[in-house]
Amino acid sequence: MIELRLDAASGGGASVGRDATGRVVFAMGGLPGEVVRVALDSEKKRFARGNVVEVLESADGRVVPACATAQAGCGGCDLSHAARELQQEMKIVVVADALERIAKIDVPEIIGFRSLDAMAYRTTVRAAVTNGRAGYRRRASHDAVAASECLVAHPRVEELLVDGRWGSAHEVTIRASAATGERLAVVDGPLEGLTIPDDVAKVAAPARGPGAPFISERVAERDWRISAGSFFQSGPAAAQALVDVVGVAAGDLTGRTMLDAYAGVGLFAGSVGQDARAVTAVEVSPSSVADARINLGPGVEIHECRVESWSASPTDVVIADPARAGLGAEALDTLLAAQPDRFVLVSCDAGSMGRDIGLLVARGFQLESVEIVDAFADTSHVEVVTALHR
Repeated sequence: MIELRLDAASGGGASVGRDATGRVVFAMGGLPGEVVRVALDSEKKRFARGNVVEVLESADGRVVPACATAQAGCGGCDLSHAARELQQEMKIVVVADALERIAKIDVPEIIGFRSLDAMAYRTTVRAAVTNGRAGYRRRASHDAVAASECLVAHPRVEELLVDGRWGSAHEVTIRASAATGERLAVVDGPLEGLTIPDDVAKVAAPARGPGAPFISERVAERDWRISAGSFFQSGPAAAQALVDVVGVAAGDLTGRTMLDAYAGVGLFAGSVGQDARAVTAVEVSPSSVADARINLGPGVEIHECRVESWSASPTDVVIADPARAGLGAEALDTLLAAQPDRFVLVSCDAGSMGRDIGLLVARGFQLESVEIVDAFADTSHVEVVTALHR
């Protein structure tokens, strides 16, 4: 147990300070500017990690989490104890630090920040099931907290999360459409013994085969088919914000060619790519590819493969939206073999963003713009859209 002052935000929801020896300490549950007591659970020579057990001097931006489930120990909304303005400041600091410390580049004077509604924005949630009730894991634990409410979940999702009974399942993923109200549940466990409304389509995990249920969502003034096993953004508001920001970052596509890498159900190919002369999409998930073929039609060339396995062909603009681990050198080399003059990167982790931007800059690209889309309010997660050009 140690006492220290926290100086700045760090990735993963922690704030960072130094102990009496100068060693860096990452403290979950703390906020910049606070003096806290921390119970250490991991110690190395150069750094340590722990959890705040007492706040001795609180930050101006500290608030009591509004959600009862968060108050009970849910680890999902790991910044719900910070006011929205402070959350924004912390996320900007984390992104700027990744650009400066990992990418080794000068940080832009202005990092854009697009705020979204913090309430009821999630149309997909994954929950643990204990004794038939759905809930969320405690921070750094396999133990679950039954959900008495979830303020970030869409009401059609929250109803199933709180009131549904899931038998002997281990986990459940709940998805709803804000546009149509359709709902589905992917159940990791038996489908028998569930107590959920009749309108909910249910399927056993992993729900990747043909015939899996799907919902229809509306983004960018058009409808999108999203199957149970397909990836989609946290909700339609986040998807729309990303379409808007990525569209600006991509520039004028009239007469140009575009590649949508890690295309998912085709969100950017079917929205940002509408003005392009030709669009190619690359996606490895069979479920997402099946949706993309319906969403995009025959006008888009779709490749079902890993990005690293794609046979590169010339393209003017690359839009890449990789998973949390980022692109990495192998995928980036494949994408750059297409010889783009413009690269738009959508990152959901500041650290991997920093690594990928560093690789792009080393290969001759210049950073042009950075914008954070706050797609996960009350959490430390970030979506960052960066535009680079040769």
